[in-house]
Amino acid sequence: MIEVFASTHGGLRETLSVIRTLGTKVRRPDAAAALVTSIEDRLDDIRRRVAGRDRPSVLLVFGREPGTLRNVYASGGVGFLHDMLEAAGGRNVFADMSRESVQLTSEAILRAAPEVILELTYDDLMTPDTQATEIAVWSRLSSIPAVRTGRVFLLLGHQFVQPGPRVAEATAAIATTLHPGPP
Repeated sequence: MIEVFASTHGGLRETLSVIRTLGTKVRRPDAAAALVTSIEDRLDDIRRRVAGRDRPSVLLVFGREPGTLRNVYASGGVGFLHDMLEAAGGRNVFADMSRESVQLTSEAILRAAPEVILELTYDDLMTPDTQATEIAVWSRLSSIPAVRTGRVFLLLGHQFVQPGPRVAEATAAIATTLHPGPP
């Protein structure tokens, strides 16, 4: 019989718990514990780096129809994306929604009025031109503070959309985007 390990997405705490459990199941508990400690240390370093800085309001988008503002999916107030954003020194504009994922209308985005829009994608085929085109789509909502101030960012990589060993790497990239420059 083949053992099946089922897990569901959760917050950063649950992600680290899954890593520990998997380490035990594959008979590598020490390696898993060391990895978890390393991730926790890196997340603590990020939190220290952004402590005391302004926490901009952020719309954290992880999906939408390319070239449009239809079928926009963003982080709600729970889950690993929300936790990464908070650790990176941002305030989730949909933190009051007790869901991992929120499907949004343009009206909801306008009401939220984020200071920063972070869009996460794992599209490996994006070129600098397609990235610029996808960022430019947001100009259709020109009254949003993030659009007016040019604080719309597209972050590429699987580490942003899959909870796992690279959550600290993803959190560091979000923190650097929100808070560029020295601490």
